[in-house]
Amino acid sequence: MTKPTHMVELRDVYMQFEEKKILDDLSLRVEPQERLVVMGQTGSGKSTILRLILGTLRPNSGSIFFKQFEITRLQRRKLQAVRQHMGMVYQYSALLSSRNVRDNVALPLEELTDKSRAEIDKIVDEKLELVGMKDSKDLLPEELSGGMRKRVALARALVLEIISLSETAKVTSITVTHEMDSAFRIGTRMAMLYQGKIIEEAEPEEFKQSKNPVVAQFLSGSTEGPILEGSLDAITKK
Repeated sequence: MTKPTHMVELRDVYMQFEEKKILDDLSLRVEPQERLVVMGQTGSGKSTILRLILGTLRPNSGSIFFKQFEITRLQRRKLQAVRQHMGMVYQYSALLSSRNVRDNVALPLEELTDKSRAEIDKIVDEKLELVGMKDSKDLLPEELSGGMRKRVALARALVLEIISLSETAKVTSITVTHEMDSAFRIGTRMAMLYQGKIIEEAEPEEFKQSKNPVVAQFLSGSTEGPILEGSLDAITKK
């Protein structure tokens, strides 16, 4: 098998959960220092791509590479060593001492999206509840134990699903989202995931002008188009 020259490559990846097909012979490459954004509806398989790259999931078939390492073939100890070069953005970052728990978790949403205060508060509460820290949202980092700080950092990582792949001072990132405003702020290249396949890849401005009817409908938030009617509520409207 040919070794890749890319930072990350998914090659002919097929993933199925029970009877549901998630990824259908998907191939995707990420170049060094590139900020790739994978867009798609809720439940389209975006988060699955991240978990496959991290090696927390194994595909039914296909290969996943990080630099020269084939993630799908690594033993646990070697995989853990490779993961030291990967991380969820914000997960391992220090909390800001001047901000309370709620404001620390809200930070990426405030900086990278145009969501309203009510929307941000709702997301923050959901993620804090998920990690068991909702009752501590008004505390400052200095008032938390080490374990509590880690849980707050995890909640902050969960509000935007991003993998950062670092190599010295150079950073390659993969972001998965259906939040279009933040996507176009972050990305140097955009990809659209639909029905298990990447149906469009382009630089941000070119992507916005896509003639693909699925991409055009997704970006416009229209209810008219090829996207399945039952999934229309997953389209983020501008």
